[in-house]
Amino acid sequence: MPMFSRYNHFLPWQNGSWLAYNARSGAVALMDKKQYAAFGDLSQKMIEGKMDNLTQAERELLLQLQYGFFVHVDDFSELDWLNFEHLRARYAETVLALAVAPTLACNMACTYCFEGDKRGRMSTTVAQDLIEFIKKRSQRIRLLDVTWYGGEPLLALDIIKEFTSKVIDLSSQCGFQYVSMMITNGYLLSADVVDRLVELKCTGVQVTLDGPPQMHDKRRPLKNGLGTFRTIIQNLKYASAKMAVSIRVNIDKSSSIEMIRQLLAELKVANLESRIGINYAMVEASTAACAGIADSCYGSIDFAKVEAEYYSLLLSEGFFIGKLPVPNNSYCIAQQINSFVVDPDGDLYRCFAYVGDKSKSMGKISDDINYQHPEFTRLFRFDPFVDEACRACSILPLCMGSCPAKRVDRQVSRELICSSWKYNLEPMLKIIALSRLQQMQQVAVAAKEEV
Repeated sequence: MPMFSRYNHFLPWQNGSWLAYNARSGAVALMDKKQYAAFGDLSQKMIEGKMDNLTQAERELLLQLQYGFFVHVDDFSELDWLNFEHLRARYAETVLALAVAPTLACNMACTYCFEGDKRGRMSTTVAQDLIEFIKKRSQRIRLLDVTWYGGEPLLALDIIKEFTSKVIDLSSQCGFQYVSMMITNGYLLSADVVDRLVELKCTGVQVTLDGPPQMHDKRRPLKNGLGTFRTIIQNLKYASAKMAVSIRVNIDKSSSIEMIRQLLAELKVANLESRIGINYAMVEASTAACAGIADSCYGSIDFAKVEAEYYSLLLSEGFFIGKLPVPNNSYCIAQQINSFVVDPDGDLYRCFAYVGDKSKSMGKISDDINYQHPEFTRLFRFDPFVDEACRACSILPLCMGSCPAKRVDRQVSRELICSSWKYNLEPMLKIIALSRLQQMQQVAVAAKEEV
């Protein structure tokens, strides 16, 4: 007997139609009035156990619902399946994911930086230790996924070049794939640097813009006090033609709809609206270095409200909405046995926010990994499937319990732990659907013009 998924979300749409979304599969469907009426009839028959009396339309609809995981057979446990997939991701060794900080130095002095004023640059010895670390695992992995991180990683481009050339040779010898991306402030991302990164198989960058020039330059100046916005925009014009570019906009209580509107206007003047993705991120006081900004930070519920508002503005201004409620088998590297953050000294960590904090190191890349080390088990031990609230949650597949560090380090309230999807899934689904509809209309218009 078929049963409805516990991860279904149905919401009214335009002209009597409905949007259907399943958080386990990520499937989104649009039902017109006729289809939704058939869905209502089918639902009633499922409840009453009258599955031998289905019309042809109901049978076809049932097949579509099963394909999107909106319906499953009654002896199938979605929780058990999710737990199995979570464990597979948690203990998988075919992918080695490394976030590597070749330097902790930075050319900016951001007001909310969780790292503080750190220094350090990876030595030749540590870089070689990192190669050996990868080489030990090279026969078991199919993919090496590197995220360049810092500090500002482009201050150590020479280290990145030397490391990458060795890794590419190793990948050819051992048969694994190598991919990388970079988290950079974008100030040093000149055309020649972009070309070099593309040669080094760096396929994308994430760059932060904290509003229009006057706000960004106040929050993210160079260490000499000079602004950075105009240089970054100029760099992104070239970079976006060569690689994937994601813009991160950090949001706190000083942000406003007008600030976002001005930023989008600047991006449109630069003709970037169709060439970049934009994501809004909640500023958090995650370490002692940024504890002073705590009062200006949103909680998850309030952030969810403004996030939906800001994405709605993004839609109205003609920008593509790239944020999607995509199912995940694990929340982050802290839940994955084969993922690590590496600092310039070769210390290993379980969280991006820990980099450079030696008290949070779980060992060196030059040593054997100690999976019983307290700094490994402290975050890794969290299991969303033993948390009753997580087990009962209709968006569990999207967040898998959310950030382990929030639970362990900051011990924040339940409402602050949960993902913003918990509080804005329905408005965000409508915004995303409108974005896809706009995209389809644009494609149709372009096709007519070509004819």
